[in-house]
Amino acid sequence: MNVKSWLSAGLIAGACCALAWLERRRPLRHQMAEPKLKREVRNLSVAAIGAGALMLLERPAILPLAQLVETHNWGVLRQLRLPRWLEVALAVVLLDYTLYVWHYLTHRMPLLWRFHVAHHVDLDLDTSTALRFHFGELAVSVPWRVGQVIIIGVSPTSYLIWQTLVFPSILFHHSNVELPIRIERWLNRFIVTPRMHGIHHSIIEEETNSNWSSGLTVWDCLHGTLKLNVPQDQITIGVPAYRDPEEVGLTEVLALPFRQQRPSWTFPDDGKPVRDSSNVPEHRLLP
Repeated sequence: MNVKSWLSAGLIAGACCALAWLERRRPLRHQMAEPKLKREVRNLSVAAIGAGALMLLERPAILPLAQLVETHNWGVLRQLRLPRWLEVALAVVLLDYTLYVWHYLTHRMPLLWRFHVAHHVDLDLDTSTALRFHFGELAVSVPWRVGQVIIIGVSPTSYLIWQTLVFPSILFHHSNVELPIRIERWLNRFIVTPRMHGIHHSIIEEETNSNWSSGLTVWDCLHGTLKLNVPQDQITIGVPAYRDPEEVGLTEVLALPFRQQRPSWTFPDDGKPVRDSSNVPEHRLLP
């Protein structure tokens, strides 16, 4: 591991520890469906298996591929012969946009949703949820990442900078940290924040099918998928089809994509959760 990789890993670890500490000092959601320690152990176990999949599949492929892109001038940005700083900045922005597209597809394509639903069935939302991605989802994302690197023209430097930024961002917006609403409204003009992403983890389908951005908020604004006008105390986290804690244990989560799928947005005893329309504009972030 080179110096850049060590710095990136250190920043991510530091962000994770800082957010976990803040969650205990200033929680956004106080009522938890499951004991926090039990969830964290489960989520970190899912994360460890996923990390193993990435070590086997993504790590040996992506950075060497980015080196080839740089050497042979593959991709759109490399063909434009831009100043180095501008190429790196645009690569980071385009990686963030294509991650938005990937996230959209994981919700819209049934095969991908089979794996992504393992992330959403968590009955609570905090920093550990940010790490809880099924190893199958991470494995099938590798070809997408290959396409991102080749088509955009991502150099190793651009890729490492993007990784260094995107992981703390994902940890931050999944966190259960209460920010002063004025500060969060200001931040939310630019980046995804905890209240914004909490809406994405709602059991209401319309709300989950919004706020797909992972870094910059602008992608939801451009595509009309931004929804902020839901009070946090009215959000129930999870997926309607899986409300029993016994059904979202470690082995159940790992096996979930390989079992017959339930209708995700209907409760097991039938009925679909809905919310009355709000008089507040959709782009107004509520406490």
